Amino acid sequence: MKTNISFSQAIEILQNESIAPVGKEKIFFGDALGRTLASGVCARNHMPRFETSSMDGYAINAADIDYLQTQGLHLVGVNPAGEEKEFALIPQSAIKTFTGSRMPQNSDTIVIVESIVQKDGKIFLAPHAPRPKKGDWVRHIGENYHQGEVLLKASSKIGAYEIGLLADLNQVFVEVYRKPKIAILSGGAEVVEVGEEAKGVNCVRSVNNHLLKALVHTMGGEALLYPIMPDDKDAITAMLTQALKDCDMLLVSGGMSMGDYDFTQVSLAQLCEIVFKGVRLKPGKPVTYAIYHHHDQKKPVFGLPGYPNSSALTFYLFGSVIFAKLFGRKYSHHFLKAFLGADVYRSDTRMEFRVCDLEIREGRYWVHFSSKHIFQSSVINNLCGDCALMVLEENGTDLKKGSEVDILLFKHLN
Repeated sequence: MKTNISFSQAIEILQNESIAPVGKEKIFFGDALGRTLASGVCARNHMPRFETSSMDGYAINAADIDYLQTQGLHLVGVNPAGEEKEFALIPQSAIKTFTGSRMPQNSDTIVIVESIVQKDGKIFLAPHAPRPKKGDWVRHIGENYHQGEVLLKASSKIGAYEIGLLADLNQVFVEVYRKPKIAILSGGAEVVEVGEEAKGVNCVRSVNNHLLKALVHTMGGEALLYPIMPDDKDAITAMLTQALKDCDMLLVSGGMSMGDYDFTQVSLAQLCEIVFKGVRLKPGKPVTYAIYHHHDQKKPVFGLPGYPNSSALTFYLFGSVIFAKLFGRKYSHHFLKAFLGADVYRSDTRMEFRVCDLEIREGRYWVHFSSKHIFQSSVINNLCGDCALMVLEENGTDLKKGSEVDILLFKHLN
């Protein structure tokens, strides 16, 4: 077990961890929004299958462009979109052809409607229209994609645009990873469930359960919520044992510090192999990562701090790396650059992910702290609205307004 490690050491351990993806299932493509592909999707045919017009206009042969400008071309037919009949062009003629229509035989150019005037059954290039060039406004075979081309890779997430592509491919069913089951437990005698009548004033609502559940759903998992754990070691051990049987990954919040009633870490150590405990990080120093071994299975376990901000952000920072492995992909945080709108003062040597207000000015990210009056991990409202995480390096110094800093857009979940 490693203890009190750096953020980069923790990330390296997690990225090198061997966690098998969850199982697969086939579902209707229209129900696949937010799911992760287990198998790649290939094009069955060229698109377009034949040369087509990309605009409403007139199909001609480029060899007749001079005639179009001087003597005109005979209009010999109309070719609407969806027409099964295949037209053929004769020299010094044109066929009116609409967007999406198959190009007539012997044609190679579309002259758009706006560039044409008609007179006595002929079409002419309008006086101020640009001279057409061979191939104008023609979509060629396979211009969108070619038969056999991999269009969606395995482990890619399906969004609205991917749904559109699947419809274009007539891909009725897709193979996706099933939603991993993420068990969520939190504990503490002071924790009261939402909607439950508080027995006294010295209590807190069960924020972590519902916050983590929402994050899990946003990331494409299925959250399993359990009752609040009491401050009793045997009861905690029994609840953890059951949850580990039910899930693909376990999140436990609270009971990870050094208090007299922090039994959760003791139970985890009894049931699991602790990989690391403690990261030189603010917030989230007491975060723990462990593995539950059951026969040939390895189930990842995270012991998260009890304060809501610490719990959510450590799950984002560390849990997202392992969560991606359940979908067969690798995940790395993407740091962006921003500029400070206010001075920043340091009071801790740990690496810090400080929540900040986020703005875009003239194409650049700017961060400040106008709505962040204090940075305590219990202030859940700090994580709401347009905000980001500003990265303050370990053993760093104070920063001046206008300095360039790294940020994470932590609301953009994988």
